[in-house]
Amino acid sequence: MEKEELNKLIDKIESENPVEKAFFGLHSSDYGESSYIKANKYGLELFARELLIASSKSEENLNEYKDNVIEFSLNEKWLTSDIWINHIELKKEDRIDLIKEEIPKITWKDKFILVGCFFTIALLIIIFIVGLFSVFNWYNEDKETKQNKNLELKKFVDEISVINLYKI
Repeated sequence: MEKEELNKLIDKIESENPVEKAFFGLHSSDYGESSYIKANKYGLELFARELLIASSKSEENLNEYKDNVIEFSLNEKWLTSDIWINHIELKKEDRIDLIKEEIPKITWKDKFILVGCFFTIALLIIIFIVGLFSVFNWYNEDKETKQNKNLELKKFVDEISVINLYKI
C-alpha cells in the first residue's frame, strides 16, 4: 500500500471507532502456557491503526536508522494488557530469509556443556553403585562380626564352665 492509502485508512479507522468503547489487551494464561488477545471490535481496529501507523513509518526507519526499531509504547486508555509491546523491530529480509538465518549453530560451548552433563550423570551413577556395594558389604561384615563375637563368647563361656568343673 502507498503511504497516502495508509493515511486515509488510518484516519477512517480513527474516525469510526470511539475510544471510550474500545478495549484491547494481550494476556497470558495463569500458568504462562498460552497467550491470547481480549478485545472488542473497536479495540481490534484501533490496534490495527497503531500497526498501520508503524507500517507507514517503516520505509523511513529502514532507510534512516541503523537499529530499524519503531517505538511502540501505547499509553492509551483502551489498552488493558498483561503483556506490553515496547517496540517493533523492522527487517528488510523476507520471512524465508529470516528463517534460514535463525537456525542455531552448535558451538563448542554447547558440546562442552552436553559432555559435562553426561560426565556428571555417569559419575553420580558410579557413586550410587559404589555406595550400594559398600552398604551391602558393611551389612554382611556386620553379620560375620556378630557371629564371630558370638562364637568367641560361647568359647569363653565353655572355658569358664570347664574351669568351674575342675574347681569342684
